[in-house]
Amino acid sequence: MIKKLFTFLFFCSFSSFSQNYFTLRGFVYSENNEPISGASIRVFNLNIGTITNPEGKYEVRLIEGLNRITVSTIGYLPETFEIVMEKDMVKNINLQINQKALDEIVVKVKKKDYSYEVIKKVVENKQQFLAQYKNYKCETYIKSIENIEGKTPPKPDSEKDNIENIIPKDTIKKDSIPKMNLFECKLVRHENAEGQQKEEKLAVKKIGEQRSLFFKSVTDGEFNLYKNHQKIEKIGQNELTSPLSDLTFLAYKFQLMKYYFEGKEKIYRIKVTPRELGNALYEGEIEVIEDEWVLKKVNLNLTKRGLLLYDSFGFEQEFSKIQDRWMPTKTIYHWKLKEAGKKKTGETTVIQSNFEFDLDLPKRFFGVEVGRTDQEAYKRDSTFWESIRPQPLSADERKVIKEKERLDLLQNSKAYLDSIDKIYNKITIPKIAYQGIGHTNRAKKINWHFDPVLGLIDPLAIGGWRVRYGVAFFKKYENKKRFSINTNGTYGLKNEDLKGGISVSYFYNPIKQSNINVQFGSGFNVINGAATIQDIARRSNFYQNNYISVNHRRELFNGFYMNGSVYYEKRSDLSDYKFGTLGDKVFKNNEIGVFPTSHTYKAVLSFDYTPRQLFLREPDEKIILGSNFPTFNLRIEKAFPLKNLATNQFTYLSVGARQEFNIGVFGTSEYNIRAGKFLDTTSLAPMDYRYIRGGDNYFFSPAMYTFQLIPKTFTVFNWFLETHYTHQFNGYLTSKVPLLNKTGIKEMVGGGFLYVPERKYQYAELYGGLNRVFKIGKDRFRLGAYYVVAQSNDFGFRSGFKFSIEPYNQFRNTWSF
Repeated sequence: MIKKLFTFLFFCSFSSFSQNYFTLRGFVYSENNEPISGASIRVFNLNIGTITNPEGKYEVRLIEGLNRITVSTIGYLPETFEIVMEKDMVKNINLQINQKALDEIVVKVKKKDYSYEVIKKVVENKQQFLAQYKNYKCETYIKSIENIEGKTPPKPDSEKDNIENIIPKDTIKKDSIPKMNLFECKLVRHENAEGQQKEEKLAVKKIGEQRSLFFKSVTDGEFNLYKNHQKIEKIGQNELTSPLSDLTFLAYKFQLMKYYFEGKEKIYRIKVTPRELGNALYEGEIEVIEDEWVLKKVNLNLTKRGLLLYDSFGFEQEFSKIQDRWMPTKTIYHWKLKEAGKKKTGETTVIQSNFEFDLDLPKRFFGVEVGRTDQEAYKRDSTFWESIRPQPLSADERKVIKEKERLDLLQNSKAYLDSIDKIYNKITIPKIAYQGIGHTNRAKKINWHFDPVLGLIDPLAIGGWRVRYGVAFFKKYENKKRFSINTNGTYGLKNEDLKGGISVSYFYNPIKQSNINVQFGSGFNVINGAATIQDIARRSNFYQNNYISVNHRRELFNGFYMNGSVYYEKRSDLSDYKFGTLGDKVFKNNEIGVFPTSHTYKAVLSFDYTPRQLFLREPDEKIILGSNFPTFNLRIEKAFPLKNLATNQFTYLSVGARQEFNIGVFGTSEYNIRAGKFLDTTSLAPMDYRYIRGGDNYFFSPAMYTFQLIPKTFTVFNWFLETHYTHQFNGYLTSKVPLLNKTGIKEMVGGGFLYVPERKYQYAELYGGLNRVFKIGKDRFRLGAYYVVAQSNDFGFRSGFKFSIEPYNQFRNTWSF
């Protein structure tokens, strides 16, 4: 099983077939049995290596016989050993801390500052904290508030007047209602010593936009300073290094601010400062109790380079002794964010109480379902909330909640819904011209949309100018189900031809992520959808078709998705079409592709499987959180012959694996491995071919799917293997370079390998460069510049600069188009 692959050894895959190879795998741990991620595994006799994944796991292929290996990482003594490989073997390694290097730092300063001795004792004692229970249960209350400063676009006068006719004027106090996003929750949580957790939300209240509120669920991630490193997806892309990590003195400076007594307890307050302008470090203060050597209070902020969504972020945490165990009982997260002309200041308070320890839980209590929301959670009334709140609401919070409850009653009334519908449905000149005409019925949750006049003419269509028009229908159900119909029709002015299509989609099971889609019509399609930027719009890449398809997708069991479709298409070239002159001005040699008309009857079946896919269960839907395992894919396409028709006939099979994962403080890695093969090529049309995409001029194309310096796109009719790998250091290296560490510039490396036996073609590329994240409104974009080198047995050596732009998907926490 491939798990969190980091090595890029595919370049060596074809170097030798006569030697027997065996696999050595295992884990690298510290003296305290904590996994060490990013540890280097070096095989001297083969001159190869790998590094450990976030769980400390490594895997390397060795030749039969004697092999000499060294394991090393910063802050630990290297371990060298020899091993005789006669079969696949497992070897776990424990590295010892380089105490001499750490002591040198402590000795230099401890005469001046006792804080280093305090921190050292906490680090030595932290295993007792991490092992103080096998599991626990507690009640958790969460309140997240985000205040908003900035102008809100005014409602149209017609809408304002209409609302004032529905709402009594003396009850409208628009200026007195704070602009605020709010989340409130009561839940019961369980967690075990390994960090597995499960929550049950008993009550939930949401007001306003929820996107940038932090900690709406324990699955958002918590700060545990007793762990060496932690990654919290919503905060940043790198793991955070704790000021209580085993190697803390290499990353932080400490200063004793004061000490005080609380009863008989002597408490030290210590200032924490990063040694360098790091990209994933803390700064602030911590308090430690003498003799027990545990945390009492924490007040820390993250360095700006460690943040992605927020402009600033920090947290305060308080610990209490409960049944001889020190537990976090109150945490306050605070942040600031500026986007789209608005300033947001947020604070989340988390209070935990009623702890129970070492419960006898069912064997598989902690599983892939890490959270569940009670069916009545969103229906709790104000009486319930007043009874469970551990602290009263502020005056502003009461105003916002009261106004929201009042508006909920109003906005669900028939009079209000009819009035809003009347405004939305009113036909105006801007709607006719460029917005499009809408017609809605909010009570029935249906909506129609009619295209505007501005979209009637398409001057860039195949065969010259075309007149087009589209109508869409959408219906949403109370249980998260959705139904939609999209139609469009086009008429070609130059060729006097009528084309169009209809698409019907029904998302019928939000729990099983199930959807069925039917499409039919006639129009144009592309031969190679992955063509390069300079070729995608050429006439030779288009054909005309008549088609009908039925597609169904469903999750069969957790993490295992089946997607099946049946498809008919009549395919014709564009030899009978007239074209305008625009295409000839843009492209040289802009000729059509000529091929015989054919019919395709095709079935496609694909499976995607992500082992141990974690998820939250809402009353009417399933929210996917991801997995520590790769996603595996199997896809088969088969075109069937029919009598008396010129039909295509082929069978194509592909398999693949893809994953994104973190390597401690060293950054984030991603890989994609794919292999495909035609099992039958009896009759193929150009749109059935498999294409290896050529590189774009100057543009760094998506690294997980394409190669950068292949001179031109070519076809494959047998089998092929392609691998892609990138590693974003996220500022790990540039943060250590003076001046450069203030620019926000980060570094990336990667590579790819392609093997096509039918052409005896091998291609390998390596690249590296710098990128920087920019914010435009609510969106983030990553601009990059990279240098690529490539070697092939076809063209030899090539190199060049490439530039890229990638948008950030905030819903999936990934950089992707």
